[in-house]
Amino acid sequence: MDMKNSNVLLGWVAAISVAVIWGVTGVVSKPLSMAVDPMTLVFFRYVTAVIGLSVIYFFTSKSASLSKDLGGSLKIEKKDILKIALCGIIGQGAFSLFNFLSLSHIGATENGVIQGMQPFATVFFGMMFMNFKMNKVQWGAFTASALCIYAMSVGPTTAVENGNSLLGYAYVTASMLSLAWTAHLRGSLAEKYGSVVSMLYQYISVAALGVIAVFAMDLDLSQINIILSSPLLIGLLIFLGTGISGGSYLIQLYSFKQIGVEKATMALNLMPLVGYVVAVMTLGEEMVLSKTIVVSLIVVALYIFTKFETKETNNSKDATLAPQKA
Repeated sequence: MDMKNSNVLLGWVAAISVAVIWGVTGVVSKPLSMAVDPMTLVFFRYVTAVIGLSVIYFFTSKSASLSKDLGGSLKIEKKDILKIALCGIIGQGAFSLFNFLSLSHIGATENGVIQGMQPFATVFFGMMFMNFKMNKVQWGAFTASALCIYAMSVGPTTAVENGNSLLGYAYVTASMLSLAWTAHLRGSLAEKYGSVVSMLYQYISVAALGVIAVFAMDLDLSQINIILSSPLLIGLLIFLGTGISGGSYLIQLYSFKQIGVEKATMALNLMPLVGYVVAVMTLGEEMVLSKTIVVSLIVVALYIFTKFETKETNNSKDATLAPQKA
């Protein structure tokens, strides 16, 4: 295998790795959300994320090639402070809080499927505020996915003790919409300051708000002892804070450079399927034929939606942004 083919292969491995990392967010969050109350867990997550991303920035800022894309300076314009705070509080804090709340009512499988609808929601917000358009094929893919989501909501749902599945779906939908609503703004900030720098400031804004919440809501920070008493929970929190919210950006950037943004973004459509498979394997969630079909159909619909969107982006003046995770 020559060097070029090797780089392409590694690029695809990196792209799929990002899909796996982001796809298991619900699976990683499930045990943590069962051990610690959601509001306190949000605080722990973003304190961890600030520390992890600060370390990543320390090393990437010393590389000219990496700092060009990830950010080489912590200086930001005053006019962007409010935008960054908004993206942090809504796109990160509210996203995580509603996500953790949903996991008290539904399984990681259902959570992952709804979160996987972010590309659709992102384009809808683009249509509302940025003059984006969907063509007939994209509308067809969206309609098919909506029907699949409805079928999943009325079909077999992973049982959660004392859980309310409808409330769980409402929470995870609010979580997904919080992320999608800020996607375009987060994309513009990442383009201006670099993805690591812009995300670092967003995480800082959530952590700062968390400090206020600690005193205002009298959050029980002693719950950290629950996490520290379990090597598994420690590992999950670190992975949630630094792997999903930090290191994945470096892997994704590598995939962009090796196989291009369009192809690398396509791999993200595997996220709902990844979450489903991993939830079955690690959390013991039931594999049901109807649910397997629904998840597979959603992955296909996402692929068609994103594929056609890419073609439209290349042939029109309207540019759409790749979906981003927190």
